[in-house]
Amino acid sequence: MTKLTMIGLFFLATITNTFAQQVSIKGTITDTLNKQNLSNAVVSALRAKDSVLVKFTRTNKDGNFEIPNLVAGKYIVMVTYPSYADYVDIINTTTGVTDLGKIPVITKATLLQEVIVKQTIGSIRMKGDTTEYKADSFKVSANADVQELLRKMPGIQVNSKGEITAQGERVQKVLVDGEEFFSDDPAVVTKNLRADAVDKVQAFDKKSDQAVFTGIDDGQKIKTLNLTLKEDKKKGYFGKAEAGGDFDRYGYGKLLANSFKGKRKISGYLTTDNTKFESLNWNENQNYGGNTNMTTEVTDDGGIMMWGSGDEFSWGTGFPRSITGGFHFSNKWNKDKHNSNNTYQFNQLDVSGINSNKTQNILPGADLISTSVQDQVSSRKRNKITSTYEWQIDSTSSLKVTARGSIVNSNMASNFIGRTITSDSILLNQSNRNTSTVDENKTMNTTIFYRKRFKKMGRTISWNNDINYNDRADDGFLTAENTFYDAFGTLIRRDNVDQQKTNKQIATTINSTINYTEPLWKNTFLVLNYKLSVSRNDAERNTFAKNAANNKYENLVDTLSNHFIFNTTGHNGSVNIRYNVKKFNFSIGTGIGTVNYRLNDLVKKTDRNVVFNNFIPAVTFNYTPKQQRRLNFSYNGSTRNPSLSQIQPIIDNIDPLNLTIGNPNLKQSFVHQFNFGGSDYKVLKSRSVRFNVNYSKTENAISNSSFVDNQGRRINQAINVAGNYSLSGSVGYNFEIIPSFNVGVNIGPRINQFANRVNGIDNITKNRSTDFSFNMGYWGDKWINFYAYGSAVRNNSTTSIRPDISTKFWSYNAYANLQFKLKKIKTYIDFDLNANIYQKTAVFADQRDVYILNASARKVISKNDQWEIKASVNDLFNQNLGINRNASSNFITESTNQTIQRYFLFSLIWNFSKNGKPNEGF
Repeated sequence: MTKLTMIGLFFLATITNTFAQQVSIKGTITDTLNKQNLSNAVVSALRAKDSVLVKFTRTNKDGNFEIPNLVAGKYIVMVTYPSYADYVDIINTTTGVTDLGKIPVITKATLLQEVIVKQTIGSIRMKGDTTEYKADSFKVSANADVQELLRKMPGIQVNSKGEITAQGERVQKVLVDGEEFFSDDPAVVTKNLRADAVDKVQAFDKKSDQAVFTGIDDGQKIKTLNLTLKEDKKKGYFGKAEAGGDFDRYGYGKLLANSFKGKRKISGYLTTDNTKFESLNWNENQNYGGNTNMTTEVTDDGGIMMWGSGDEFSWGTGFPRSITGGFHFSNKWNKDKHNSNNTYQFNQLDVSGINSNKTQNILPGADLISTSVQDQVSSRKRNKITSTYEWQIDSTSSLKVTARGSIVNSNMASNFIGRTITSDSILLNQSNRNTSTVDENKTMNTTIFYRKRFKKMGRTISWNNDINYNDRADDGFLTAENTFYDAFGTLIRRDNVDQQKTNKQIATTINSTINYTEPLWKNTFLVLNYKLSVSRNDAERNTFAKNAANNKYENLVDTLSNHFIFNTTGHNGSVNIRYNVKKFNFSIGTGIGTVNYRLNDLVKKTDRNVVFNNFIPAVTFNYTPKQQRRLNFSYNGSTRNPSLSQIQPIIDNIDPLNLTIGNPNLKQSFVHQFNFGGSDYKVLKSRSVRFNVNYSKTENAISNSSFVDNQGRRINQAINVAGNYSLSGSVGYNFEIIPSFNVGVNIGPRINQFANRVNGIDNITKNRSTDFSFNMGYWGDKWINFYAYGSAVRNNSTTSIRPDISTKFWSYNAYANLQFKLKKIKTYIDFDLNANIYQKTAVFADQRDVYILNASARKVISKNDQWEIKASVNDLFNQNLGINRNASSNFITESTNQTIQRYFLFSLIWNFSKNGKPNEGF
């Protein structure tokens, strides 16, 4: 903790508070022509040097106003009132109260009759639910990106990771002139567009695509920023060439280019890297990669969900070496009626590393300690094509077709050494095994989505079809030596395994969904939904033992071989009623359905048929009493059906100490999910308050029954249990201390209860935790910026089978970023700190303190700011251990992954652009 405290004090020492003399501004707003004072006129005080809004007020019924508690200095006073021309004046306040007396305003009609004037536009305006910022009113440095511009705007915060918060809520979408600009990801747009290209910034809550399409407010809104561009900034190109290394082990290279003209975009990239898992960071992947991991789903209540996800090429543990490349082309034409988006990607990822694991298995009357070390290497190659075509047929209908295809080839090998001992350190078993696999996976997917809006307001229909095909085959080998011991540690049995394993699987899935909306009467709508799901999975798995006569793998092991054809047919329908008015909307409905599992065992010549009925009720309520203030409540009920592997699993002896058997008597579970939350935000004060409470309870929850014998072997089986629930909440408060200096606090308690069965005894595990977090940040014109976040979590886990054991520990996480901007010499210095601390317990006796400090210094070396040199260090303290601790059920596990530690890099960067420079933000 000493290091963390010292580093924290270092960051805090950079903060200085100046208490300046307080002054007030007062006066009276009057219409001199009609000889009357104006009530409810808006009077704003803006800093004269940069036009940033400091405070505002409204006049009372007599037309009088006063703005108190201002720091002495020069201000722009602006008065606005409907149908009147804006009044603007510059004043200089020194001490006490500055009385402006009567301030005359004149109607726009009268003004236009007398003289043509050039109006001075205010820096911030409120238009209904939209807050609009005039970009040129906020001063930024030369060649600044949009992120630097946003940091100057009251009510908007941007942290060092590029995450944007507006009006107390996370910004999820950034548009340019109302449309996606390469990507709707906030960090992508704001880092790759220059500030001087922006005319206005608008902050608002965007309705869901389905709500916009149907005209029925479904209560789903996301915080959105829209950047309106200046007319001369809508074409150009940008790119980057970058290379770096330590002249020994670590290095990387990137070549990226992107050209755009109107709606057309062409881009390509090529990278190689062994310093991290993602050769393209999130921003670059969106810019140059085309964001091909985006998924769209039409939900049962008619809503549309879109989300993105990574894959096996963007994460992992160990030491990576990657090569990536791609080409992207997209265009819109014929007044945006046609939109084509096409991407090709190549990925190669080679990984090696060692993983260590320690697990405490709490059992009735005793506990077991398992330790293992696994050394593994892998190599994956993927070729992937994605193509999307959208056709806006007319003003009422559209068609979208998406096609994806990929081929992934993988090679993996690992060596695993593990042992299990009792709490008295008596050895129960040991395992030493080697595995290797060669795999080829071919996938194809096609999605067809049609939407139609009829003449009657609120009457719509949509049809979504999703077709998936997967062909996978792998060939591998398993050699293992497993030894077992009695209660005194004496060897009683030795098992040797030498086998070849082949697997083939061909799966096809078709999902078709129809959604229909119909207005019933004023503000009330009916939503109907039907979904058909059909799938077929042909899976064959064979295990061969070695023939001692010829040393070939040709003796089929019947108990470890099988061939199934698994067919699924599902029908689901739902009915929802929605009521929408200005301040609130309400929805209630339910869905019912059936799913039929048919399992054909081609080896045993048996058939099995299982039918489950689904019931899905839902209620939502949203109330918005005023702008930037809201309350919401929702309830969802859903059934969860057992999977094929839980009913009749495919036997696998890869881990002979953990085997799973099926349970044909499993019942479906039912989940109740409640959510209640609210928020309030004061845009001009940068203050936000929010809270959220979540509760879920599962009836007939599908859990696990495990039996551990006296030699440490575990047999697992899925069972139904009662008593599972989860309750969590959070309360957060954010506020601005001084302009551009924001502070936030949050507390989040959580309680969950999980039931399972251990060695025939019903067990209840209770986990309690409380998360305390704090953040603060300052972004301004000065030479220093910083952001800091810290959290402390108290964890407490107990089990009914061993009430004498209570696992309690604190875990701490901190992140801090400090930036120095030496603009005169074009030098920028960054420090990033990540700290993770795990308190020691009875089983995990080591205090796990990890402090990862990264630093970099970047200097612009050309007059046109295109060339840069950079020196950086990763993990200066050489402490990156890849530690993770988890407590669940009757298990407590701590894993340590071998990962990249300290290295130094020296880099050369060339940025080229014309409008829209993709720099990293200051």
